[in-house]
Amino acid sequence: MRRSLKTFSLLALPALTTLALTVACGGSGGSSSPAPVATGSASIILTDAPSDQWSAVEVVVTKITLLNKTDHSKEVVAFEGATAKINLVDLDSVGELLATAQLPVGTYDALRVTIDPASVNLVKADGTAVPASQVHVNGASVLVKLDTDLVVTPTGSNAVQIDFDLGHPLFLVQLPNGGWVMNLQVRHRPNANGMMGMRQLVFRHRRGTVASVSASSFVLHTDSGNDLTVHVDAGAWFFDADTKTVGSFAGLAAGKNALVSLRMQTDGTLWAVRVWYGANALPGWTPEGHVVGVDRANNKLLISTNASVPRAIAIDADTTFTFRTDTAIGTGQATLADIWMGFKVQVDVKDPLQVPMHAKSVNIQRAVDGGAIKAADATQFTYTHPVAGDRVHAYANPFTWWYLGFPGVTSTSSGAFAAACAGSGDVRVQGVSDLVWNGGTSAWDASSAIFLPVALPKGTISTSYNGGQLSFTFTNSASASQTIPVSLNTTVGMQPAVLEVANQSGVITVTAIPESAWATKLVAPAVTRVAVVPKPDGTYAAYSVVIFTGF
Repeated sequence: MRRSLKTFSLLALPALTTLALTVACGGSGGSSSPAPVATGSASIILTDAPSDQWSAVEVVVTKITLLNKTDHSKEVVAFEGATAKINLVDLDSVGELLATAQLPVGTYDALRVTIDPASVNLVKADGTAVPASQVHVNGASVLVKLDTDLVVTPTGSNAVQIDFDLGHPLFLVQLPNGGWVMNLQVRHRPNANGMMGMRQLVFRHRRGTVASVSASSFVLHTDSGNDLTVHVDAGAWFFDADTKTVGSFAGLAAGKNALVSLRMQTDGTLWAVRVWYGANALPGWTPEGHVVGVDRANNKLLISTNASVPRAIAIDADTTFTFRTDTAIGTGQATLADIWMGFKVQVDVKDPLQVPMHAKSVNIQRAVDGGAIKAADATQFTYTHPVAGDRVHAYANPFTWWYLGFPGVTSTSSGAFAAACAGSGDVRVQGVSDLVWNGGTSAWDASSAIFLPVALPKGTISTSYNGGQLSFTFTNSASASQTIPVSLNTTVGMQPAVLEVANQSGVITVTAIPESAWATKLVAPAVTRVAVVPKPDGTYAAYSVVIFTGF
C-alpha cells in the first residue's frame, strides 16, 4: 500500500557501511585458488509506505541479504554493519539508495532484512516519545519474497526496491498494558518500467565529504560510510556555502563537505542534480521534507527536518510553486491556500544560511489527502478533518481505487467507490488519496483512493467465530456498546492476519493463528483488537484480528 497523510519526508540519513559481499566458496583440497566469481551490478533501494500516526519510527538496519532462487541456503550479504538510524516515516516518494553492489551473477527471488531490536525509537505524531521499555520487537529479521525475480547479469544493471509498510495495522500493535509490539512488515515494490523507472525516482540527498575529484565526476564518502561515484554534466547546479553564492564543479576539492541531490540512469550510474559544498560544516538542513504546518498569517511553511523538529521556510511574493517539477501551480503567498499538512516538497532556498530561510521555489513531489470520508457520489468525494474542515476532490481521469494490501485488485468505478463509503457509528470509512493538479479548475483532483483499515478500540469477541463470521463488541466514542459483524476471508492470499499476543510473566510473544485454529482461538469473550475495511455491500471484512492473553 502507498498510504500517505503525512506525505512523508526525508530526514535521517542511514549509515550503512561500506558494502560487504560474501559468497560461500567450496572446493577440493590443494593450493589452487578458486575460480573468480562473475558479478553484475545491482542497487538496493529502500522506501516506505508510512503512517500519519508517527513522526518517527527509527531503526538501524544491520544486514540485508539476497537469496539464490535455486538454493535458498546461498545468501549473499549485500549490506552489513549499519551504525546510524533511519527514520522510516520519512521515506515516501523518495528512494534511500543503500549502495550499488557487485553481486554474483544469478537469479534471486527473496531477500532478508535484519534490524537491531535495541535501536527502535518511536515518536508519536504529537511528539510524545514511547519509552524504550514499552517497545517489544517481534523478531528482528524478516524474509521478503520478491514479486519479480532480481536477475543479475555480467553486463546489465538492475535494482530492487523494498518498502517498510508502516501503514499496515500489524506493523505496530498497541498492547492492553500500553506497550507496543513491532512486527516488521516489509514488501517488495516491483517496478514495471525496470531501470527506466529509476530515472523517475527521487533519491534522498546524501551528505558526506568529497574523497576525490576527476575530470567529470567525484567520489562522495557519505556519512553512512560508503563511497558513491557521482557523475557531473552541464545540468548540475552548485552552491558554495562558504561564499553564499552559486558555485561550480571546479569548486569541489577533496576534503570539502557536500550535500548532493542524485538521479540514477538506466545503467545504474549516479549523476548530480544539485550540490551544496563548503570547507566548513554545512548547515544541518535538507531540501526535502514534509509539510507539517502552513502558517498563512505569517506566510511560512513548516517543513520537517532531520532533527524531527519543523523548520520555518518563508514564502515570498516571488516564490514559485510547481507540481512534479514541470506543472506550474502559482507564484507567491496566495498559493499557500493550496498546500496543507502531508505534502512532500523539495524547497530551493535563496540562502541556506539565512534565518529564516526564504524559498526561491517549492516543488511538490507528492500531494495527498486522507482521513474520514464524509460523503461520496459518482463525481466527487469529501475528506473531513477535525481542524482543517472539509476538502472536496473531483475524480481525476483516470481514477482507481483499491483496498489496502491488495493493490492488484483495483476498480475504476467511482459509483462502486461511493457505495463502499457508508459507515456505521464509530466505524467511519477512511481512505487516502494521491492528488494531481487540475490546471483548468485550479484544484487538486484525486487520481487514486485506498480504503484504509479502520482500527477499532480494544473490545471483545461477542459471538465466536463460525463459518467465516464473528461479532465484535467495543465501547464507542459515545460511551455506548457497539457491535458489528466481521467476516474473515478464507481464500488463500486474501486471508486477514490473525495473531495471538501472549504475556507470560512479562515476556511478550506474538504467534500467527492459522485458519485451522480460528474456531478454537477466536471465541467469546476473548479480548481483541480488529481492523476492518468497508465493502460496497455495506458489510465489513477483517483486515487483521489480534487476541490478547495473559494481560
